[in-house]
Amino acid sequence: MASDEFDIIRRYFNSSELAFPIPELSLGIGDDCALLRPAAGMQLAISMDILQEGVHFLPDADPYLLGQRTLLVNLSDLAAMGARPICFTLGLCLPTADEVWLDGFSKGLAQVAREHRCTLVGGDLSASNPAHASKTLCVQVHGELPVGTALRRSGAKIGDLIFVTGTLGDAAAGLKVLRNACKESLSKLHRAALVDAFFVPESRIEAGQLLRSLASACIDLSDGLASDLLHILQASDVGARIELDALPLSAALRAAHSEAEQRRLAISGGDDYELCFTLPAENTEAMRQALGAIGVSVTGIGAITAGTDIQWRELGEPVVLKISGYKHFHSALAGVVEGAH
Repeated sequence: MASDEFDIIRRYFNSSELAFPIPELSLGIGDDCALLRPAAGMQLAISMDILQEGVHFLPDADPYLLGQRTLLVNLSDLAAMGARPICFTLGLCLPTADEVWLDGFSKGLAQVAREHRCTLVGGDLSASNPAHASKTLCVQVHGELPVGTALRRSGAKIGDLIFVTGTLGDAAAGLKVLRNACKESLSKLHRAALVDAFFVPESRIEAGQLLRSLASACIDLSDGLASDLLHILQASDVGARIELDALPLSAALRAAHSEAEQRRLAISGGDDYELCFTLPAENTEAMRQALGAIGVSVTGIGAITAGTDIQWRELGEPVVLKISGYKHFHSALAGVVEGAH
């Protein structure tokens, strides 16, 4: 049984599976700081996310799957900038030193870390406030990319086309499966596909790097298309036209919910961690070839326009929607209200 925080770190996190050597690392776990040596002509990309029990995952979440999700959702930010992962730090605030949970969680982390050559270089561990007794998971990821090549939110231009990778709404539907809030007739295969979309989103790291020379702006879809696309529009001082009938939906999502709920989850469900990006029309074929070569599906969903807001359309006609993606300190997943054509 783990006796204290240092024993927990030694047994579950300072292992060759998680804290493995990489060329960019001069000094890893063991001192007050890790030391990195980025290559000449490269710059660091750094991002951090916090996952809170009861907000971002359910209390009974499988620890192995949760370990995978914890690192994958952070790597998604690197993908959106076109960066290659190098390393990460980990902060844990836990109510108890549950060995079964620690073993599963650390193995899930290691699975994703090894796949992306993203080594653990440090962090912190603390007991939760007894009054709350919930888990808080915090990861900071570090990546690198050539100086001046980062994908930004601020590069979209009027006339650019808007694309998304993968399918939308599956992760939010997966959370509903975990909450037993989907059709009882839904097949085991479709249930598993949706739950996997929530816990193990597809990594778009390679796609992000390929888009560096092609896309004009990019963001990862963490809070939902409606919220995240607005970040691009605000940063670029433009508007957008989105074709609702073009949104890519999986067979599992279609089987799980009504058309209205499919749309709501695809637009505002969040947790997809797909890439939403803009690019000049003349780069479309090169982009499709590049992403197709690595097996990443991509769908055109609209275009950048003048203005500042999103214009929603269906079958070529305007549709009025009242929508909101996830917002901390506000109610999450506000409903979609259908308007008249």
